[in-house]
Amino acid sequence: MGRFLLYCLISFLVHATRAQSVEGVFCGNLDGNTYVLKIREQGGILMGEWFDESLSQKDFIGKKQENGFKGILDKEGEEQEVEATIFKKKLQMVFVESGKGIKMERISKSLDYDFSKIFPEANKSLRNRIIGVWILKERYRVENGQKIYSEETGKDYLTSINPDGKYLLDIRGIRDVDEKMARELNIPPQHRLKASDLFEMSQMLSWELVGNNIKVFPTQAIPGKNVEILKSIEFKDQNLVLTEVVKGWVEVYERKK
Repeated sequence: MGRFLLYCLISFLVHATRAQSVEGVFCGNLDGNTYVLKIREQGGILMGEWFDESLSQKDFIGKKQENGFKGILDKEGEEQEVEATIFKKKLQMVFVESGKGIKMERISKSLDYDFSKIFPEANKSLRNRIIGVWILKERYRVENGQKIYSEETGKDYLTSINPDGKYLLDIRGIRDVDEKMARELNIPPQHRLKASDLFEMSQMLSWELVGNNIKVFPTQAIPGKNVEILKSIEFKDQNLVLTEVVKGWVEVYERKK
């Protein structure tokens, strides 16, 4: 009997833990408009994004509760407090100030869900805006309020975001990295990259939209490695601004005419 009770207790705890998971992509309708909430769990802290039909984004941060969460939706300092309860795939979220509520359903546990299934027109519009050949004008990250520029700044390297899903790099940039490594590591000429190697490396990446972000990843998966870079997309004065979500590098591009 003791083993049976222990088994029942373990089963209950496992089931309860799974039932309380809130990670995933949720979709719902409020006042005739469709919204998506994407949540990822980091311990008891929840982080994610809230999207409307134009793919306009608000950042979400919250704290997991016993049957849901409390959190904040934030866009450029304008905050909305929200509270939610969740049961299985169903999420009921209330905007505290207005008292309005939205019923949402988890449509995917994968955070890489294809938003074109929910917002086809906005997805198509964003896709059309970023496709093309772009000139890198600046690459920097901000540390202690100061811009720290990378060596790529001022080189006018090209990046081609192709409609077939290819993300093509400028051979000149790969060559410059190869030359720098050769100098610093004293690599003999016979072991340097050949022109064919440079070309092949420039063709190795692909891209896809994830919400209003672009995900860049190897076209051929690397066994045992999850190599991908997620960059947020903005447009400022006709320039394309891509910001690496994890490392914070900001890339400012002009469209090649």
